[in-house]
Amino acid sequence: MTAPKTLIDTAARFCDWMRDAALPVWADAGWDAERGGFFERLNLDGSPDADAVRRVRSQARQVYVYAHAHELGWYEGRKLALQGFDYLVDKAWSPDGAPGWVMKLNRDGSVADPTRDLYEQAFALLALSHVYRLTGDAQVKTLANETLAFIDDVMGATSGGWREAEPDRLPRRQNPHMHMFEASLALHEAFGGQSHLARAGNILRLMRDHWLFPSGGLREVFNADWSPLDGPEGRKTEPGHQFEWVWLLDRYAELSGNEPGPESAGLYAFAKAYGRSPTTGLIVATVSDDGVVLDGSARTWQQTEHLKAALVQGQTGRSGGWGSAQDALHQLFTKFLKPAPTGCWIDAYGAAGNPAVTHITASTLYHLLVAAVEADRVLGRKAQPLRKVVG
Repeated sequence: MTAPKTLIDTAARFCDWMRDAALPVWADAGWDAERGGFFERLNLDGSPDADAVRRVRSQARQVYVYAHAHELGWYEGRKLALQGFDYLVDKAWSPDGAPGWVMKLNRDGSVADPTRDLYEQAFALLALSHVYRLTGDAQVKTLANETLAFIDDVMGATSGGWREAEPDRLPRRQNPHMHMFEASLALHEAFGGQSHLARAGNILRLMRDHWLFPSGGLREVFNADWSPLDGPEGRKTEPGHQFEWVWLLDRYAELSGNEPGPESAGLYAFAKAYGRSPTTGLIVATVSDDGVVLDGSARTWQQTEHLKAALVQGQTGRSGGWGSAQDALHQLFTKFLKPAPTGCWIDAYGAAGNPAVTHITASTLYHLLVAAVEADRVLGRKAQPLRKVVG
């Protein structure tokens, strides 16, 4: 189904903003040239917040961003991606002699939190997948396998999936499993074979068995055996995650050759019906399983996931998909990108529609890049490289 020219043109502007503004700004202001590694965030004037503790997931996401941008010819990101990767491995992989990726680092590279969080492991795998695609280095593949062995052997849960962290904590969440699903698809694309798709399939079975409300919403938190939490927390769902899953399930169907299951349509329908704030028009943080808005605040990433899911709808010919994609891009430009410093974004709004930020979070660049890549891929623009990529 052919997309409207207006949507194609708007997507082109978004891709241009990513290539010409965001990627150069974060390669410069976002990189710690003195001590190595990526800054966790920038101040609202675009200067780095140098002393902020660095989440390892943010380091891994930035490595992914610049590796993928280089693969696409959007930015000469190879050198930066590999510098970031060397820093990530040196500081965050087994710094205390035990396996696994730690959770947080100080600016001097010392460990701020040694917890092995499943979320961090998933994004390390995403970074490893794309660094391998850049280099073909067998040591990168070995480290990916060692990471998977740690996740399975140390963090595996008898009830399916993996524990939240080592040491363990509750509640269990679907969110890090969603990113393990994403990482599994990236590992399959990087290394081939069927084992990574099989892992994704196992995660999908957890969704079908435990994570879905009858209304079509997606449960977020659970007891250790995947039974729902009692009370209000157990009724929460996040529209942004539902949109994110719609895109991931479409990718899984394409890579595996399996037909998409009915859960994708249900997730999209619920998020579209209840996920938008009547006050701001933005995709909100949380709603209950019966569609009542619980937290009307909004972040950039929730809008990028709306865009990606809408592109899936448009690509498959479903009514309203292209219009929803145009709406998501409009919201991104008018509320998040244009009011911010060049190459940056206003990362959060309160429920009343006022900016609610004191910093610009680096990890959001990952969401924006993936959305731009999908817009470019689905709409067939095929953005031209910023300049010739070498190496």
